[in-house]
Amino acid sequence: MRRPFALAVALAATAGAVLLGSALTAAARPRPVLTFVGDSIADFALNQSAPGAVTEARDPLGSGGRVMKMAVDNGDVAPVTPTRDPRASLLTPTAIRPGDEFWWRAEFLLPSSFPRSVPGWLVVLEGPYGPPFESSPPWHVEVTGRHVEWVRNGTYGWDVPWRMPLVRDRWVHVLMHCRFARHGFVEMWIDGRPVTFFRGGTYNPAHHRATRRLRMRTRDASNDGGANFAVLMNYRRAGMFRSVTVYHGPTELGPTAAAVRR
Repeated sequence: MRRPFALAVALAATAGAVLLGSALTAAARPRPVLTFVGDSIADFALNQSAPGAVTEARDPLGSGGRVMKMAVDNGDVAPVTPTRDPRASLLTPTAIRPGDEFWWRAEFLLPSSFPRSVPGWLVVLEGPYGPPFESSPPWHVEVTGRHVEWVRNGTYGWDVPWRMPLVRDRWVHVLMHCRFARHGFVEMWIDGRPVTFFRGGTYNPAHHRATRRLRMRTRDASNDGGANFAVLMNYRRAGMFRSVTVYHGPTELGPTAAAVRR
């Protein structure tokens, strides 16, 4: 059984209704996903990290851009952070509502100091996630062994629809297109190339067919209590390393691909 992803906060969410002319009833108009741009720590709705663990820094590869550095020590655990395992987390606003279709652009870098192999797990991205915060969200991106993996939760037997070799000193660019629903889907691009889930070399106990649009429950018992958010992380099993650093570049959420394309 994998670890719990308990979060210490649930952000309130509301939906609006608009009166149509002089009609006696109100109808909810389709509501686009909030366009969110996270260029700095202050842009995020919540920073769940030990003091000083998340800072803004120059791109370590020398581009001159500003990025977010997450340096997490083995002691960055509850009550300093929300969990018994070391973590730093930046949460976007709670903007993803049931039925929403959204795009998420993110990028992360594992520096030269990052371990060559991770004996347990280290999560860098997860979402959508929200109340009731039951165990792990439907999917997340983690480093395990010598691979970066896109992993689903217990709803799908912790299968691994996609993986790539662990790379250091290189930005990994991630673009996802999702529908947040019990009958949802996920599409993903890595470094601009479309991902074919379950193409081969993955963990596929249910023998799913290879596909570029993975139909799945992106809303399940873990996160079906309301609006959700996306998370940038450096979160790992306790006791593996004294300290680990992960860098995150700007991240964006939006209702269309164009809304998150710079």
